[in-house]
Amino acid sequence: MAFQVVELTLDADQNVVDRKVIPYPYPTRKDAVDAIESVVTTFPQSGYQSENDSWWAETVLASGSP
Repeated sequence: MAFQVVELTLDADQNVVDRKVIPYPYPTRKDAVDAIESVVTTFPQSGYQSENDSWWAETVLASGSP
């Protein structure tokens, strides 16, 4: 079974405002997790939520950006 990674962008109220499926299916869960972890660690703040088996990352917007 292949594993697919989906990136969600949330607004300040935690509503999904963008959904992007990463086009590359990973052959194992470990491959998908390794890819996710390599990306989220590049953000200023990131982590893992065991309650729903998901990762999160926050960006810091420049002053005056929406």
